[in-house]
Parts: sequence; structure tokens; C-alpha cells
Amino acid sequence: MLLIGSQAYAQVVIGAGYLHAIDHTHNSSDGKAVGNPEHLNGFYVGAGYNVRMGEYFGFTPGLYVDMLFQGAQWGKGVNDGYGYYLISAAATYHYTELDINVPLNFNFNIDLGDIANFFVYAGPTFQYGAMASSTASADFSIAGARRGAGESFDHYGKDGDANPFNILLGGGIGIGVSHFQLNAGYEHTLLNMCRAEGYGRGRHQIKVGISVSF
Repeated sequence: MLLIGSQAYAQVVIGAGYLHAIDHTHNSSDGKAVGNPEHLNGFYVGAGYNVRMGEYFGFTPGLYVDMLFQGAQWGKGVNDGYGYYLISAAATYHYTELDINVPLNFNFNIDLGDIANFFVYAGPTFQYGAMASSTASADFSIAGARRGAGESFDHYGKDGDANPFNILLGGGIGIGVSHFQLNAGYEHTLLNMCRAEGYGRGRHQIKVGISVSF
């Protein structure tokens, strides 16, 4: 997350970091889980404008983008005992997501000497999903003769299964030294991410990053 905190009363903050998300799907009728949680990894980058409101408090609106990725591979084969596969089959899956986020965070700062400070922050983030696509492909061969097929799916498209709009609520902590800040935070979605009838999907995610203020 982009933050926060040093001696100045107004700062531009530019930051980037690592993002890990866990998606949970459930039945809307009884709340029972559907399948296993899905883990996604990626990064975020963006900027914010931190305004100090008095000695300890501040407010930081921002704009940043995040990208998440997920992939899986599967393969099986029968060989002749000398390393040559008589029959083989393989499948791959790749998912990519790009989101635009507008966080509105309130923060509390405690100065630790002349150039360092500790801070905590919390607030909502308004999110728009710009892109979410997956590609699945399969490959099959018999005695070296190969056949393959692939298919792509737009999860935010007209016939997609994902809701591109959401609101996240979260917070975190960090420490700043001079113009640099290290921070870690947690967020979770407030709205249903799934457009498929009868299902609900939520996301929990953690962020760890570094930022610099000007």
C-alpha cells in the first residue's frame, strides 16, 4: 500500500510491492465452500497524496494498479522404457488479472526521532477490474504425432463470470525512515466477485511494499 508518514504536511508518495490473494467460492444458498481456495500472486504500483491533519493524523487518497497471475500444468505419458513417449497428454492453464484501485486511507503517525516514524492506516479501496482473462490449452500425442487445442475466456466480458466492480476494506502498519517507507497490509472484498447465479466469491489479500515520498 502507498503510504505515509514523515514530517511534512503534504507529500506525493510513489510505491510498489508484492501482492498475494486468496479467492474463496461458496454456494449462495447455504454458504458451503465450492472447491478449494485459489491462490494468486502478483504486484502493485502507483501513487498517493498524503495530507497530514494535525500532529498525528493524516489522509491519503491514491491511484494504483495491481496485476495478479495464476498458472497450472498437468502431464501424463506412457514410454517405451528408453525415454521415448508412445502416448502423452499435457494441459496448461494461465490466468491474468489487471485492476485499477482508488484507496482512501486514514493514518495515525508516531514520530520516532527526527527522521523516522511508525504508522498504522485503514480505509476503503474502490476497485475496477480492467482485465481478467484465462487461457487453457491441451496437447496430445501418439508415437510423435501431436494434436493440440486452446481456448481463451474473458472473465469480465459480456458472458463472463466475474464482477469488475468491488470495494475492499483493509489496513496495515509501516515504518518510515527519511523519505522511505516499508509497509504491510491486509484487505478483503465487501461485494460479491462472482456474476454466476447461485454462487458467491470473496477475496482476502496481503501486500508488502516499499514507497518513497517527495
